[in-house]
Amino acid sequence: MAVKRHEPATLRELVRAGSDLNLQNQEGLTPLMIAARSGRTDITNILLEGEHINLDIQEKRTGQSALHFSAEEGDSATTEALLKAGANPHLKDKDGDTAAIKAVMSQEPATLRELVRAGSDLNLQNQEGLTPLMIAARSGRTDITNILLEGKHINLDIQEKNGDTAVIMAVKRRELEPTTVMELVRAGSNLNLQDQEGLTALMIAAMSGRTDITNILLEGEHINLDIQEKRTGRSALHFSAEERDSATTEALLKAGANPHLKDKNGATAMEITEQRAQSSLVSKTLPMRVMMTQPSLYDSQRAVRHLKSESKDTEGDDTSSMLALLKSESKDLEGDYTSSSLTHLTGQELESEGNNPTAGQQSQIRKEITP
Repeated sequence: MAVKRHEPATLRELVRAGSDLNLQNQEGLTPLMIAARSGRTDITNILLEGEHINLDIQEKRTGQSALHFSAEEGDSATTEALLKAGANPHLKDKDGDTAAIKAVMSQEPATLRELVRAGSDLNLQNQEGLTPLMIAARSGRTDITNILLEGKHINLDIQEKNGDTAVIMAVKRRELEPTTVMELVRAGSNLNLQDQEGLTALMIAAMSGRTDITNILLEGEHINLDIQEKRTGRSALHFSAEERDSATTEALLKAGANPHLKDKNGATAMEITEQRAQSSLVSKTLPMRVMMTQPSLYDSQRAVRHLKSESKDTEGDDTSSMLALLKSESKDLEGDYTSSSLTHLTGQELESEGNNPTAGQQSQIRKEITP
């Protein structure tokens, strides 16, 4: 009663008289829990003077301790007092939450800092498989994330039930916060880990059309640009091509993504781009495809100029994506082909588009693409 009424003087007399401070009321609360939940550091300190006080008794319904309550309330002063007195920061409640997880949820940096300084195990997961770092990353709180990154022995690459890591969660966030992703990358997160769907952080960024996030991820050490998603076999480059995102496509290619990689349907990123292009633009890509496969017959720069001039009025970003892919693919192609092989190629390509070229049509195509 003295705790609930916030009567320090009365409480001090009861403590000195040897009152049992470990008794729980019908709700399973001890005097210390009530004080911590109320944010009364002064009352907490008086209770901590009592002999044989158990700091880690857990409330019956939720399994929370006094430290859980102070962390949940974002009360840094009470949290500090409990930790100094020896409260266990690794204790889990019935949801598997530690005091550190509660502090992250309360989004109170000072409270979390006390727990990190006290050596809280930041790798403990709750029943959902979440660590404090994952929750901070998911919420986009860079300040909270940075405090956690100061913790000793923190594992950046723990995966929750769906295979998400902290950096994957940060990239998946609807209101994406680039600085949080940047801090996780700089701290050394493994960017090659895949979630249950086989997606990496880079794939998700490419799918989302976030070139800024893609560029941040590309700064990561040992990042594998060509990991393929499990179901479709598509890479980050495939996804950026599918989204007709020329900026992300160009960034991936410059970083060394493989434009020749095929998905499970045998399609390259270039082929996906072509499939999504408007029919009017597809009919104009033949000269460029000849250039890609027959480089001796066509100059890459001329191909680029041709596509730019032919597609000024075309809507969408397919053209830019194709340009980026063409520039990349043409770098590795070598060979010396005759006009007869060109005739065979152009005839074959036109036939694949549903046309059967006459000799005159093939001659005209040859004139158009021959330097």
